[in-house]
Amino acid sequence: MINARIPPRLEQKLAEYCTKHGMTRSEAVLRALDQYLDAQTGGPNPYSLAADLIPPKGAKELQSGKARDLARAALGGKRAR
Repeated sequence: MINARIPPRLEQKLAEYCTKHGMTRSEAVLRALDQYLDAQTGGPNPYSLAADLIPPKGAKELQSGKARDLARAALGGKRAR
């Protein structure tokens, strides 16, 4: 956990951004920090590239052990024999 003080002007900009994009301040700060660090280190890593695709609460239907069946249904393919 990190606590940081931000100037009132920046806090207002953050609040407006979060309202407009429907996200929490923590989500916005995490995304901004992730993008900043990627830019400073020469590019994103695989996790940051996929982070927007991962649901916040996980994907329980994919964790159910039926991932192969779900992929087959989504891709419309038949089982190879």
